[in-house]
Amino acid sequence: MSSRCIRSAVRAITSTALLAIVATAAAYDGPLFDAHLHYNAAHVDAVTPEGIGAALEEAGVERAVIITPDRGLVETAMDAAPDAILPFLGVYRTPAQKDTWMHEKDLPEWVRNRLDEGLARGSWRGIGELHLFADDRHSPVFAELVSIGRERGLPVMIHGDPAVIDRAYELEPDAVILWAHAGTFPYPPLIADYLSRYPGLHVDLSMRSERLIADGFMPLDWQDLLITHADRFLIGADTFSVRRWSELDQHVSDIRAWLDQLPPDVAERIAYGNARRLLVAH
Repeated sequence: MSSRCIRSAVRAITSTALLAIVATAAAYDGPLFDAHLHYNAAHVDAVTPEGIGAALEEAGVERAVIITPDRGLVETAMDAAPDAILPFLGVYRTPAQKDTWMHEKDLPEWVRNRLDEGLARGSWRGIGELHLFADDRHSPVFAELVSIGRERGLPVMIHGDPAVIDRAYELEPDAVILWAHAGTFPYPPLIADYLSRYPGLHVDLSMRSERLIADGFMPLDWQDLLITHADRFLIGADTFSVRRWSELDQHVSDIRAWLDQLPPDVAERIAYGNARRLLVAH
């Protein structure tokens, strides 16, 4: 056998062995703080509001952000699991408003009223998720919501293009923004650039497990990004649908798999510590 064939065989054996090690290794088993879960009336058949805490516990999630416009549902959930749930005020009063909210002039007043009313167990901990793309980034409604967040010391979760993040910080340089899903263009060099530009920007990694555990391994550019900016990332399963709620265990398992490929201190910060620091104090 030629030396070239020998080298190829060794590489193949090494790759197989590494994949076997990854497959059998215990995933990260530390605490989890999910920063991106949706809940509204459409999800009640999958999990009742009284059962959210139990569903989180079963999946191994100690605390979670629940995004909802429905005060009654979140208060019921908090009554059943008061220490597990941090409520974010969802601004879509109907599902159709996901596409139209940025043009609804009465929305900022509605948001202020809901924040002022608070909750029986305390206050809302953030605003969003706001779906917004570059063409609508100059919306006066968006500008008001970012300002409301900054005035009240609340994070604003944005699902949007880089240009939307630029606009948010043009409006409010001191805002705390959670960039959902690592943005619409989740490329490590772009994300690193934006984290360097804006100290108040944090990134949630919901819906990105496939990128973070490609072929059983975390790509090196993602590893470098998460290690370098370990204090700026959060996890999330993003239960935007009934199916996502029913598959919560699997999505959490996927998150644990990629967390396990990071240094333990980095994994703990991304899994739990950053969300606790950013959200619990509010």
